[in-house]
Amino acid sequence: MINLSKIFLGMLLQFLALLFFINTGEVHAQKHYTSVNVNKNKGKTTVSIKNGNKKSFSLEYEGEITLSDDDKDIVAISRGGYMEVKKSAFGNRRRIFMEPDTNGKLIKKYYVGSSEKNFESEGKKWLAEILPEIVRSSTLGAKQRVERFYEKGGTGAVLQEVGYMHSDHVKSKYIRLLLDKNPNSGDLIAILKVVGNDISSDHHKAEILKRKTKAFLSTDATSAAYINATGKISSDHHKAEVLKKSIRDGSISEARMKSLFAITEDISSDHHKAQVLLTVLKNRSLNTDNINILINTSRSINSDHHKEQVLKAALKTPGLSKSGYRTLLESISGISSDHHSANVFSTLLDKKLDDTSLAEVFRLTDRTMSSDHHKAQVLKKAVQRQNIEDGNLEALLSALKGMSSDMHQGVVFKELSKKSFSSDQLIHILTATKSMGSDHHQSAALVAYAPAVRDKGDAAKEAYRAACASISSELHYGKAIRAIQ
Repeated sequence: MINLSKIFLGMLLQFLALLFFINTGEVHAQKHYTSVNVNKNKGKTTVSIKNGNKKSFSLEYEGEITLSDDDKDIVAISRGGYMEVKKSAFGNRRRIFMEPDTNGKLIKKYYVGSSEKNFESEGKKWLAEILPEIVRSSTLGAKQRVERFYEKGGTGAVLQEVGYMHSDHVKSKYIRLLLDKNPNSGDLIAILKVVGNDISSDHHKAEILKRKTKAFLSTDATSAAYINATGKISSDHHKAEVLKKSIRDGSISEARMKSLFAITEDISSDHHKAQVLLTVLKNRSLNTDNINILINTSRSINSDHHKEQVLKAALKTPGLSKSGYRTLLESISGISSDHHSANVFSTLLDKKLDDTSLAEVFRLTDRTMSSDHHKAQVLKKAVQRQNIEDGNLEALLSALKGMSSDMHQGVVFKELSKKSFSSDQLIHILTATKSMGSDHHQSAALVAYAPAVRDKGDAAKEAYRAACASISSELHYGKAIRAIQ
């Protein structure tokens, strides 16, 4: 006996499944994408356009192609040129081929499969259907179309047409042609909004932003829109290239530099970030606030090598303020490599530092550097190039005390002995030699100060003898004590 309820249930399930697949198909159809592949070779252009996962159509042409005003027909092809359109769908192959005769009149042929059909009755209709899609998916007739839309409605009309396009390559072509019209400030802002919001390709976005840099940066309003569009580039490489171009060729105001540094800080690549900052330092004269911001931006660089490059370049900036020095010193503390931080300190010490800044150098050397070799390099150069006063002498002696290598301590002490000091300063230095564990190195250091001690009063001589008393070795004690006799 037939069970009608089971049959009905089965039919219902099949019906629901069919609805599911139909609806799913509709959703997938809505999520189509268009990709365009363009190849140019010896005057011939081949365009392959895919809509979704299936090849939509291909286009091949040579010469100058002139469209009708409604984009539904081809009205002219330059002498020696031709155009061929092919499309396959569900096994149905269609093709149109056209070329000019000797008088310039177009010969148009239409094929379905391998059979030629009447162009006027069938081919013309099919071309009218497919050509609008072709021109919006390729750059065919782009210059002509931009001229036509611009004449009718200016920049807005061209951008509206760009909004119907899927390919970033095609959008970019139209926008670049539009920029050749030298649009005004308001139009430039509209263009930049489209570039930032509607073009997903970082390559095409960057190419547009690098095209008319000076125009984009001509006013504060356009500069703001330009920087906003640049900030929407994901690729560190392309973002850096746009920023460097704007720095070299543009005229970003000091007010907008802060925004530029904010974008630079978002670059994750230390190499590209450093290159942008170096380009700024090479091409711009920055005010105090912006040089401080630049140095602060360098602190987000993880690579000690790249951070060293930027900080050394910043140090060569003319008129670096005291606040700039302080900001830079804070940035040096973020360098983990003693080698790289020593290189930055060395460049810093080529400049004349005030007492406070020099004392900070000594404190940072003591606190951040673990290598006695590199620490001695910095302290020795500081002694050679800077004025050692009461305020920074204490910081220097504290840094020396923090060194574990008596040999490297001795190098700095000997260099320090070449300077002239008051009796009180000399007493501080002699007392500091007691921190040295090596009798040999302490004795050698004290002997270096002996000539200065002999010229000072009794207090200095007493401090010298007290320092000698901390030497355990009779041999080295004798060498040191005899040096002042």
